Amino acid sequence: MENFLGIDYGTKRIGLAINLASLVEPLLVLDNQVDSKQPIASEQVIWQIADLCKKHKIDQIILGYSEAKMALKIKLFAQLLQNEISLPIVLVDETLSSYEVGRRMKEAEFSLKKRQGPIDHYAAALILEDFLETLPRL
Repeated sequence: MENFLGIDYGTKRIGLAINLASLVEPLLVLDNQVDSKQPIASEQVIWQIADLCKKHKIDQIILGYSEAKMALKIKLFAQLLQNEISLPIVLVDETLSSYEVGRRMKEAEFSLKKRQGPIDHYAAALILEDFLETLPRL
């Protein structure tokens, strides 16, 4: 099976997840401090993602795609990634992924403090999980 990197893009944080065969593992959350000079993502964030792709021998990037104003930012982020990392990038619907993560955490009785912390890597895992479920089974 190929190695995938799931990404939940946000203007404050970017969640990352990888697959281990058909299992998905939340990896980490990157701070994404955007400003007028770097309105989508800093070079450092792009380099960190590039390094992770090399380290985990990633074959394809699965990027969560939302609607409205974020859609344009996500497309620009995908272009920044593509310029630095020559891997295929697949955009998949991520509508309500963070909401679903919060619901699952509450159902699993995670503490309120844990549920209010960064959950972006869990959202990235959910995005990647959903994508993997669409792949044909061998």
